[in-house]
Amino acid sequence: MMLYFPMALTHGPLVPTPDEPKVTTNKDKLKAMVRYTDTLVGRLVSTLDDLKIRDRTLVIFTTDNGTSGGMRGTVNGRRPSGGKGSKFEGGVCQPFIVNCPGLVPGGRETDALTDFSDLLPTFAELGGAKLPKGVTLDGRSFAPLLLGQADNSPRDWIMALGHGAGRLDKKGVRGTNDFADRVLRDKRYKVWLEHEPKITALYDLKSDPLEQKNLLNSDKPEHLAALKKFRAIIGSQPKIDGRPLYRPRKANSWDKQLQAKVEKPAANKRERRRKRKATQQ
Repeated sequence: MMLYFPMALTHGPLVPTPDEPKVTTNKDKLKAMVRYTDTLVGRLVSTLDDLKIRDRTLVIFTTDNGTSGGMRGTVNGRRPSGGKGSKFEGGVCQPFIVNCPGLVPGGRETDALTDFSDLLPTFAELGGAKLPKGVTLDGRSFAPLLLGQADNSPRDWIMALGHGAGRLDKKGVRGTNDFADRVLRDKRYKVWLEHEPKITALYDLKSDPLEQKNLLNSDKPEHLAALKKFRAIIGSQPKIDGRPLYRPRKANSWDKQLQAKVEKPAANKRERRRKRKATQQ
């Protein structure tokens, strides 16, 4: 059995929580939402304990992107780079916490590279399921890493990209740009690309975790080697992004009801303005 629990916390709009209904400032609301996230996760874990399946149930806690730029805190006294939608590590590199007392060794930290696309093959391996035939998967299983049977993942590099808001054309949905902004990185170096398959920045994440010093024009052998590696990866990929999956559908009844609710107040406002004008005349 698998449970997917996509919490809206801690996402805007920032609101008070059932545990702290009287908070007023955005900063306090955010803190309260983080604490309520912990409460909800605690309920899930307590239920696993009550069902006596805790020792053999993997609990994975992660998120899809960094927080908004205006609500960032500090780590060791320094403000993390970037935020949601940015190419900085603070926008694309997120916590990934796995716990299972009976299967996953506790107290370990790893710099192994993983990607969300790796989750499908990882879950399949852990559950003894077969992967679909005739389908090319981007993901690679890192189940041995989770189970303490390996010290690294099978990945040498990972990529993160986002095409922003989609738009419709005659063929369906497409990204804002034919080639979306993206970043590629290994355990030490990271490159930025902006709207075309060409590197615009190189950063050494070991010495420059906030990505402040662009090494693109460096002539050091290690930097040239990193650029060569990433350019080879980029050269093996399509020059135009594939289209997002899109299946047109007819409006649901609740879509129409919602639209009617939106249109009715607007019509009422127009009628009131018309009456006021008539009275003034």
